[in-house]
Amino acid sequence: MPKRTPSVQTLDERKSAILKAVVRDHVATGEPVGSRAIVQRYPLGVKPATVRNEMAEMTDWGYLIQPHTSAGRIPSTLGYRYYVEHLRTNTTNLKFERYLKQLPQTGESLTELLETTLGMLAQVAHSASFATTAQDDTLRLIRCVITHCGTHRALVVNIFEHGFVESRLVDLKHATSLRSLHRIQNVLLPLVEGQTVRYLLEMNPEQVPPMESPTERETLSLLLRTIQSIAQEASEGELLYDGVAFILQQPEFQREVSQLEAVLRLLDERRALYHLVERTHREMVTLQIGEENPLEPLRCCTLVYTRYRVGARISGVLGVLGPTRMDYDHIISVVDQTAQALSELLTKTLYS
Repeated sequence: MPKRTPSVQTLDERKSAILKAVVRDHVATGEPVGSRAIVQRYPLGVKPATVRNEMAEMTDWGYLIQPHTSAGRIPSTLGYRYYVEHLRTNTTNLKFERYLKQLPQTGESLTELLETTLGMLAQVAHSASFATTAQDDTLRLIRCVITHCGTHRALVVNIFEHGFVESRLVDLKHATSLRSLHRIQNVLLPLVEGQTVRYLLEMNPEQVPPMESPTERETLSLLLRTIQSIAQEASEGELLYDGVAFILQQPEFQREVSQLEAVLRLLDERRALYHLVERTHREMVTLQIGEENPLEPLRCCTLVYTRYRVGARISGVLGVLGPTRMDYDHIISVVDQTAQALSELLTKTLYS
């Protein structure tokens, strides 16, 4: 019997119930699901032979896969996609509130906030978690703070609108008093605050305004170079991840060591995954399931991710990576809620 085009098949109520049962049982056990098991566990009101015939038809349509003759079925990429779009239960885990309280309080850098958030997300989702910071030279420097730390040292703190906060201790070539540093700040800060990274990087440190002395002008140039260095780092973007141990625990990857190695290599190299997830500009949760992934190592995996915000500005991406056999009801909800909590915290940090 030739396979029909999967994209045009809509499942009726019985087939939908069977697909839902197969997805949930396979997610729970990691094993192919047979017709007899479905009849025993779900009140479908039909005999195993009827379920078996329905499963065979859904296999022809591409929603299910039969790993080997006489085995039960497992969901295909198309089957998981249909489940997510039509059959998934929008659940909110009431215990999730206690995890949100683990997020750090205001005053930490974006990297510190993301690292703590990723550790929590990996624990809740039982999957590897990842996040990106935005790659964008139109980011604006919201605030620059320069603190006198002795005659030959100053601390420069830059705060950007996507949440990146970086401090740098600068060794000054010339002895600088607190009063002198105040004069330098009064000239430098109006030049840099509110400007984009692109604008800051185009400034020439050798053409700064005149000061009371050549040494003050040289110190101003040095501090401007420091601000430019921080701005360059803020605009480049990076990918952070956590929870690799959860990938190692999955039976799929324990059976297929070559697949595991490819996924771990992709995480370690970072840039390919960074560019893949940064393509999205949607604020809704995005899923790339199995064969939908353009990167070969990820075709045994599912990515669930969404954007987080800082104020009104869309910033980086937050999500999880795991096998296609994941608890979609739970993980989609967890990713969405975590991104919302992170957005609220970053907005509070920068705009309070």
